[in-house]
Amino acid sequence: MIRVGVHVASIAIAGLMVSTAANAADITWKFAHIVSPATPAGQAAEKLAELIAERSDGRMEIEIHPSASLGDDAQIIEQIQFDSVQMGIPPTAKLGNFEPRMQVFDLPVIFPSPEAAYAVLDGPIGQELLDTLDEKGLKGLGYWESGFKHLTANKPITSIADLSGVKVRTMDSPLIIDQYRSWGANPIPLPFGEVYNALQSGVAEAQENSLTSVDTMKFYEVQSDLTLSGHAYLPYAFIVSKTAWEGLPDDLKEIVAQAVLDARDYNRELTAALDESLVTKFKENGMNVSELSDEARAEFVDASRQVHEGFASIVTPELLERIYAETN
Repeated sequence: MIRVGVHVASIAIAGLMVSTAANAADITWKFAHIVSPATPAGQAAEKLAELIAERSDGRMEIEIHPSASLGDDAQIIEQIQFDSVQMGIPPTAKLGNFEPRMQVFDLPVIFPSPEAAYAVLDGPIGQELLDTLDEKGLKGLGYWESGFKHLTANKPITSIADLSGVKVRTMDSPLIIDQYRSWGANPIPLPFGEVYNALQSGVAEAQENSLTSVDTMKFYEVQSDLTLSGHAYLPYAFIVSKTAWEGLPDDLKEIVAQAVLDARDYNRELTAALDESLVTKFKENGMNVSELSDEARAEFVDASRQVHEGFASIVTPELLERIYAETN
């Protein structure tokens, strides 16, 4: 009796192993990013994995590695180039070393609204810039977002004058660093994961980010004031390993490309819905929330045009004019 039981159990285990092997994906890609799974982009990453698994009938699986678990944006981009990671969503500012014109999206007040941003990013201009990444071992499939950036600080920021001498944490982007210098602030480039401690310790006194990042990183715990400045937009470039992409059969390329766009739309819907509720949450957590007056916003617009002119030789005057024509 004992031998029969062992034999039956062995058959069951063997059957399970065969079943597991039969159901295993033919292709597994790693998708690494630095944001929390709770953010709109983090949730869209999970949505993407679901769509690809479903539409490929299980032939392709996407493993999500969130919250900088595989490194920061620069490290993730490098891993994608070497095909040890296959997918990522770095901010476009991080791709400036590969294609300098990609920095144009991070210019202050370049986009007056989400609709204006989408018209540029999803149109010929956005695609042209993604196409330049091919020779860098990357394949651009679209643009996701973190939304429009706003300012938090330990005092009200009601005008550009209020930024004078303030230590503002920024991404390590020459354009953004120059932007804050032009505004009279003292930019402090730091990795995203270090921002909370920098604000808490006083290494930085202010920072710019989307509302969802302010929320998930709990910056409201270490900053007293939020200014709804909407002074810049934070797009993510959805990139994949060119090596991995070229190794996909055509039908899976179509599935992945469409899933990226469908998850992009989901990302944007979540961002819009979440932004509406977060301001109330921040007030409930003790933040002073204010908006720029028309006069103060005009100051930012005027000062920002100087930043545009300063980077025109890098992003090219032609590209700037095309974006102005598309968004005005």
